[in-house]
Amino acid sequence: MLRVRPIILTSNFTQTVAQLRELGLSRLENDGDWAEFDSGNGKVVLRRASADNPSVESHSISLAFEVRDCEIFVRRTLEDGTHAEEAHTFTGPGARVTAPDGFSFELAASEDLRLPEPDAVPSAPSAVTAIWRTPDLGAANKVLADIGAKFVQENSDGGALFRAKNGGFVATAKGAVTGVELEIKHQGETLTFGAESES
Repeated sequence: MLRVRPIILTSNFTQTVAQLRELGLSRLENDGDWAEFDSGNGKVVLRRASADNPSVESHSISLAFEVRDCEIFVRRTLEDGTHAEEAHTFTGPGARVTAPDGFSFELAASEDLRLPEPDAVPSAPSAVTAIWRTPDLGAANKVLADIGAKFVQENSDGGALFRAKNGGFVATAKGAVTGVELEIKHQGETLTFGAESES
């Protein structure tokens, strides 16, 4: 099991909740400081930036996923050549993967095994796509393959698009520095976060 589940850390929590709900995403959980939304093809987690972290003026995006069995996931990822370890996430047990350049991301344990529609593609009415910008596209592509993401297509800049079996997409794209962007599509509307822009 693998599902895309990027995390938005924001100081505009209430406004962003409203944006995601207006876009048609279903809110699964909400405790006032974090909320989880489902597009039907990938999830999004929203976290409220704390008052002691004023550097988050609008939004910062973290690459993140869900997996079912963290122990098996870590073993298989290590066997394929990418560093992984069991780790605690902010929602409980999970795992953490570290790329060769030190970039890392978390994977939360989940028993939610729902699958997206068989014909779901990034241009479909509903989809979450995380965009991993990096100077080392080859290494990023290998990391995604090693964690079980399925290759969909190569992009002209050397990046690639991958699909997570249980929902969502993740793309690698050329960047001078490592960073993450997020694109959420639902019923013909698109909401983007990251890359110094939000729309």
